[in-house]
Amino acid sequence: MSKPNLIIMKKTVFILTMVASSFAAIAQKGNWYIGGVAGFASNTNKSSSGFKTTTSSWAFGPEGGTFLKDDIQLGLALGLSGSSEKDDNGKISTSSNLSPTVYIRKFFKVTENFSVFGGFYLNYLSGKTTNYTTPPYAETKESGIGLRLGVGVAYSLSPRFTALGQYGLMGYESITTKVNGSNSGTDSSFNFGVNTVGSSSLSQGNGSGAVFNVGIYYTFKKS
Repeated sequence: MSKPNLIIMKKTVFILTMVASSFAAIAQKGNWYIGGVAGFASNTNKSSSGFKTTTSSWAFGPEGGTFLKDDIQLGLALGLSGSSEKDDNGKISTSSNLSPTVYIRKFFKVTENFSVFGGFYLNYLSGKTTNYTTPPYAETKESGIGLRLGVGVAYSLSPRFTALGQYGLMGYESITTKVNGSNSGTDSSFNFGVNTVGSSSLSQGNGSGAVFNVGIYYTFKKS
């Protein structure tokens, strides 16, 4: 603790996640659902001299869909996210990402309240990062597509609420990058089990590359 070069790290992290969708015991053809995910995190590092660096990130993803059949779900999620980094001298970088995703899931009932499912997800990836450390500022834009296969489980908590856990089985993405308007190339990646839409900042930022996600889902029963 007495070493002069010791870095004292202070971290403050707050994450709020709220997901709503469907598949309960009453899931039927024609039922609709809505929902979303929201999150925020902040991390502050403070050196022994008192110099602070703060990194923050946020995510918001409204979601909705319907049941094409009693056991087949079609949905659309709009992934929005961003991050920023700054220190006592000012801004270091900022980023913003957009990732709309269309998905279809097939459910297999195990018991009255418990089901397993497999899903196919197709999403468009777009994002921008600005680096403020060296003028002229560098602006990096990324765009591309992502595909993934996932599996999961669903447990009915009530006639309308369901807990659903998803695991990314495998995924592929192709991302084109431009720096200050100049094309710097296209990167493609295939992943199994980890970061299932790939390792780019786009899939990392919106959470779609997470290995395992858990949410609480709500269904509107059709009249």
